[in-house]
Amino acid sequence: MSEKRSLLPKKARTVIRLIAVVFVNLGIVFSAVYILFHLLEYYNPHSFIRANLPWLPIAIPILFVLSVLLYDVLRIDGAFKKQHFNKSRMLLIVLCDLILFAAISLTLYLKTCTTSLVDLNTIEEYALPTPAVSYEPTLDPSVPTNIEAQQPESTPAPTAAPVIPLSEKFPEKFSETPTEESFGKDHVVDTLPDGTEKALLYTYSGKNAAVDIYHYQNGKLEYQVADIYVRDADCFKTNYSLSYHRNVITQIYAEQIHAIVAANGDNFNSGKIEDGIVIRNGAQLYPKDGSKQTKFTRDLCVLYSDGSMRVYDCVLDTIDYDEILSNYPRQAFYFGPKLLNDDGTAKTKFNSNLGKINPRTVLGYFEPGHYALLVVLGTRDIVDYRGKNHGNGKSPGMTLIELSALCEQLDFAMAYNLDGGGSSSMVWNKTVFGHNDRTHSDILAVVDP
Repeated sequence: MSEKRSLLPKKARTVIRLIAVVFVNLGIVFSAVYILFHLLEYYNPHSFIRANLPWLPIAIPILFVLSVLLYDVLRIDGAFKKQHFNKSRMLLIVLCDLILFAAISLTLYLKTCTTSLVDLNTIEEYALPTPAVSYEPTLDPSVPTNIEAQQPESTPAPTAAPVIPLSEKFPEKFSETPTEESFGKDHVVDTLPDGTEKALLYTYSGKNAAVDIYHYQNGKLEYQVADIYVRDADCFKTNYSLSYHRNVITQIYAEQIHAIVAANGDNFNSGKIEDGIVIRNGAQLYPKDGSKQTKFTRDLCVLYSDGSMRVYDCVLDTIDYDEILSNYPRQAFYFGPKLLNDDGTAKTKFNSNLGKINPRTVLGYFEPGHYALLVVLGTRDIVDYRGKNHGNGKSPGMTLIELSALCEQLDFAMAYNLDGGGSSSMVWNKTVFGHNDRTHSDILAVVDP
């Protein structure tokens, strides 16, 4: 039986084989570089590589698949002894290679280098209406104005309690001359029933904002709470980047606006914006151009100009876009989930698949003018802001159920989960708690203008 003739000339086979060898070697080199970043634990590969070498994770498998494809072409053509294939087997091999190539490329593109469904570089901030703030006490509009005429003379007319503006609440917390003081973790002010030690680390009292930073530790578990009072809703600022490629770390965002304390936000430009509302400092970023939003697949948190905060359950609540805008929102975060029931009790079921143990960041609310930022260290916090590796000695983090129970224990009236994991971080008085190596889109900060 005569041997099947090769369809490719010898030079073509040599070139194909050379390209395949180059692809294999490049794949090995790129894999080594990627693994090296992990072993060094200095750069976070999910932030440094994506920001500077976004093509690297995609290039590695593509190079290996292309080399396999080229070697299959040589096998099919008969370049290797005893490896002739009939036509049907040849087509099957090529088809499998192409399907594998397309599947890997598409999967890695979507998971690693997805750009936002909204082109954040083209977004223009859509300024929302500014409320005409009145500091006069107001009556409940549900009470009829002629109620006195309807009641017997012996019955006093019911009136609503006067609304105290933020500027007049908590006067003992503020100071005309800003003062601050730092302490250490040994400055324990309380020991909780479960053995958790509560230490006061830092206090700030200014004209419009006051902050106390507390550190909690129980064994390896560590978390910090910023207890926040403000006289004006504008003291809660966000600093953010519209472009994913211009993201920076929490510390840099905080320094840019001279924040007293700051924590990471909801990472809104991460490429996962499909619905919801994003508002920053009174400007609507999404939907862009002030378009009306009717679809919500995540819980929504809104801070209003009167200092109130509302956390909306995307399943149980009717989220009315027009109603939200009519109440003059200053900030709207779209990450979640909602951590507490409306009565302040802990939840056990959440509109989220992020329930596993993790570092956490939470925005807490007591009442208008009184808020909290909570950051829980987790096992992903292996490198601090000085590059020191803490390894497994770090805090284990919390599940959503544990986090919800903690928010109830801290007496939050409402609590909203922000981006966690490698983004979870708090910065105060040039001190970083949590991650400081992952770039993200935004922070929520307290300033004293």
